[in-house]
Amino acid sequence: MKFITNSDELTSYINLNIPVLKDIKDISIDSRDISDSSLFICIKGENFDGNDYKNEAIERGASVVIADRKDILDLDEGIYYVPNTILALRDISKKILSKFGGNIIAITGSNGKTTTTKILKKTLLSASGTIKNFNNEIGMPLSIMKANRNSDHIVLEMGASKLGDIEYLSSIAQPNIGIITNIGNSHLESLENLEGVLKVKSELVQNIRENGYLIVPGDNKKHVQYWKSIRKDIKIITIGLDNTCDIYASEIDIAEPSSFKIKSTKFNIDLNIKTDLLGLHNINNILFSYAVSFLVNNDNNYFKRKIEFIDKYTTRLNKLKWFNDSTLFDDSYNANPESVKKSIEFLSSSAGRKILILGDMLELGSNSKEFHEDIGRYASKKNIDMLIGYGEYTKFTIENFLNDGYFYETETDLKQFIYNNVKSTDTILLKGSRGMKMERFIDV
Repeated sequence: MKFITNSDELTSYINLNIPVLKDIKDISIDSRDISDSSLFICIKGENFDGNDYKNEAIERGASVVIADRKDILDLDEGIYYVPNTILALRDISKKILSKFGGNIIAITGSNGKTTTTKILKKTLLSASGTIKNFNNEIGMPLSIMKANRNSDHIVLEMGASKLGDIEYLSSIAQPNIGIITNIGNSHLESLENLEGVLKVKSELVQNIRENGYLIVPGDNKKHVQYWKSIRKDIKIITIGLDNTCDIYASEIDIAEPSSFKIKSTKFNIDLNIKTDLLGLHNINNILFSYAVSFLVNNDNNYFKRKIEFIDKYTTRLNKLKWFNDSTLFDDSYNANPESVKKSIEFLSSSAGRKILILGDMLELGSNSKEFHEDIGRYASKKNIDMLIGYGEYTKFTIENFLNDGYFYETETDLKQFIYNNVKSTDTILLKGSRGMKMERFIDV
């Protein structure tokens, strides 16, 4: 059951006068998704104004509409006014969580946060939280409002593109457990450099509840010391592939399925894990999830069983039988320098001829050319056999790739190359930023 099922529950979280009790069976900001007895919240975007769609929402069955334009106020039609609907989302979701008696887990980082969120929702008993990748000032509150009020845990993903974003989101959540998955080169157009990324992700730390926990990667000791310097009243737990971490992976076998041990001298942990999730980066995602599971006293055998049966499609690295009976790993959802390198590491351990199809990494600011050049050199070191670039900047990747490299400016030419050159024994990995829409190449 959701936190808001009728208008009385809604008005307990926000100051609205709705005299007649109305059912609320769903909540949406998209009038196309409205069905009978839904709450429609009008949101203004750069290129649209949700207030303009209030009639469509009512025609589709909305029982309550919250708008932030006084000129469309119509109590008879169920249209109610607030000064700012985005701030209304904030106030409603913040009050919901302030009354929630379970654990609130907040996850941010440059890579891995969506997969870690999904793993946690599957491995924690009675958990709900972020829908899809709704991780901004609109999506996260919607996820909270749609969460199951009977859950023991609410798991929330938090994204950031500029300073202040994580401060805003984590001040709503006030988690008792926070996770920073990593600090990488992402959104550099606004954050400028790694220091900017570190600063914005670390905004989470200030909003963790007193005596709460922060779980972080232990590979960068300077970052760990920085996080420890911010708060003395929370406990910091490190995870990683090194035995100096509080919780670490050992005896790793990355065959399919992968297997490894979760170990900890500090916490006396020795747990065998088997999983269909692919790549070393997913071992880290599992370690983050296990650390939370351990802190909330989740049963080890329950965690182990759930991990063993987690569908490989939980992660964005999907294995497909592809053109000419080749093997394709679709990792096309997004890309930054760190995630591309992790994908290259994974591909380098694969069988057959190793082919990387790479689209531009976007939002890297003034150093975009240098980042793309570095990927070409890195792919060479990892013995990638063929690299195919698509976009504007991957031409610099190809220029710095020492093996078989090709660059294409058009979708048609690249697809023709695939059609003519991919063989049954090839292993191909598809990667690129979201804006490049690299999934278009799956259908050759």
